[in-house]
Amino acid sequence: MAAEKLLPLLLLAACADEPRPAPPAEPAAPATPAVADALAIEARDTAGVVQWIAAQRGKPVLVNFWATWCGPCVAELPDLLAGTRAFRRDGGIVVTVAMEQLGLDLTVEQAVAKAGKKAKELGLDVPVLVCTDDEMSKIRAQLGVELGGLPQTLTYDRAGKLVQQHEGQADADEFAALAKAAAAR
Repeated sequence: MAAEKLLPLLLLAACADEPRPAPPAEPAAPATPAVADALAIEARDTAGVVQWIAAQRGKPVLVNFWATWCGPCVAELPDLLAGTRAFRRDGGIVVTVAMEQLGLDLTVEQAVAKAGKKAKELGLDVPVLVCTDDEMSKIRAQLGVELGGLPQTLTYDRAGKLVQQHEGQADADEFAALAKAAAAR
């Protein structure tokens, strides 16, 4: 399937040495479809993430993979917004994919609530997809790629072809350059 090959990417090694917090003792409140007025958040399995990105064909797309337990991921999100402001204004699509369930024993509802809370705290105004897959082998198989570490950013041109992949924390200028490369094709 073309959608399965659309997203050569992902994550984990960069944050692998960081301690991960234990899951919350009490169940989190059920996720709501919108955490803030401009913030759309939803749970999707890997196939659903790939389908969401494929549905954006015709527009340049920047996809950022992150997790609340990954310090560099959280630190770069304000720069993601700042660096892609013009790109988004000109019709480019930015989406973040929270990988909350990797290595953590969270329910989907807890993962969505945790990612939504952090996204709201950071003022994210781009869609947040919470990947519900918790096994790297499943994610690798679905995407058909070897995965790198978090954070991970991919850009796609209007035809849905991968333009660039950036592993590790990026600043606003790097995000702007990634977005510009996607928009130029």
